[in-house]
Amino acid sequence: MSIHDVVIPGSLGGQVPGPKSREILARAALVLHGASDADEATIPIVLDHKEGSLLTDVDGNVFIDFVGGWGSTPLGANPPVVMDAAVGGLRTFSVENTDYVSAEPLVDLAEALVEVAPEGLTKVAYEVSGTEAVETTLKLMRGATGRPYVISFFGQYHGESYAAQALSAQQAEFHGGMRHLMPGYLHVPYPDPSRCMFHHAGQCDGTCVVAYIRDQLCFHLVSPDEIAGLVIEPIIGEGGVLTPPPPFWDALAEACDEFGWLLALDEVETGLGRTGKLFAAEHWGINPDLMCLAKGLSGGALPIGAVLMTDAVAGAAGDVHTGGTWAGQPAACLAALESLRIITEEGVLDNVKELEQIAILALRPLRESSPIVGDVRIRGLYIAVEFVDPSTGERSADISALVHDRCVETGLIGIQDEVAHYRGLPALNMSPELFGMAMQILVAAIETVAEGIE
Repeated sequence: MSIHDVVIPGSLGGQVPGPKSREILARAALVLHGASDADEATIPIVLDHKEGSLLTDVDGNVFIDFVGGWGSTPLGANPPVVMDAAVGGLRTFSVENTDYVSAEPLVDLAEALVEVAPEGLTKVAYEVSGTEAVETTLKLMRGATGRPYVISFFGQYHGESYAAQALSAQQAEFHGGMRHLMPGYLHVPYPDPSRCMFHHAGQCDGTCVVAYIRDQLCFHLVSPDEIAGLVIEPIIGEGGVLTPPPPFWDALAEACDEFGWLLALDEVETGLGRTGKLFAAEHWGINPDLMCLAKGLSGGALPIGAVLMTDAVAGAAGDVHTGGTWAGQPAACLAALESLRIITEEGVLDNVKELEQIAILALRPLRESSPIVGDVRIRGLYIAVEFVDPSTGERSADISALVHDRCVETGLIGIQDEVAHYRGLPALNMSPELFGMAMQILVAAIETVAEGIE
């Protein structure tokens, strides 16, 4: 089976980028901050429309969507029930500052979230985006403890505001000119057995990171009673889908209990089914004090973010202000409710597990068979392939870019980063047939690039 069996025949035979995309991208480069023309853009096409898991550009080329709105369209583009809920909500409620004038959909969604969330999370604060959810989490942590410092981890991404970027440590160039303006963040290595920064190669169980926090950071730099807690992605996303070993979580929980630290999980990208569980915390039975949600919470309709917290955090934080004019819009809550219902009641998580197995069978063998593949990391539909220079064994963003370009040329649009990864955030309800085609395109692209390098 080929992609032509499920999309407009011959649509991938056109030029990529086509002339209309080139013309619009050239205009964009003149007026949009950060935009590039077609010769420099990572994605050298302009979207005309989306439907399900297919993207069509303005030149008529059709692509399988492995970006998924960066995880914000968990059910693909335009899921009818979700979109109907959003449109109906807009017609009924329009836009309101719900901090001032509330509406029942906010209560309905909050009740639904705390029902399915990790044990102990009983209160919800609405925001608009993941960035704002992270900002609110930081305010709540400091407000609840009266402590100024927050620990974060290298490689994490938490958003685009000053505070969220200062909390992040994805790459130094992303945070230039702001760390001196946003003090109070302490960064430590993310547990990565494949590249243990403490040289426990092949034997790292992640506890070395907690030992470093205890024995080095808290001894030499900041007293434990000045630290409010930690913000961590339970599976790191932008850093290449890294998963901590289970002993790390036990050691971290012990430290939190001993020092009175709050544990905040950033599940903006991992939450709502992405990793095969409704929340990534479920893989280890983690019960955090706070949890950030956004992206997939929207169901692909309207922006919405949320912070879930315990009664203890909510009570201790007192009058810390959360929300804002656009936070928790009723229409967004209605869409999120429908998306959550579909994910939990209509077999979506079972589909994620089926697609995960397809990905494992297609991609894991590349670890041994391909000279340019350094690692393959798959947890549910959280997918990353790491590329290396075969002559040095070092990670190679250049090779990752070549694979990405070849995928675009042959009908697949995924995420290529500046480190060395090609990642996928496909719809959780993508059909096995279309997902299998995406795997074929990706594997073929890797083989073509490897042949060209050899």
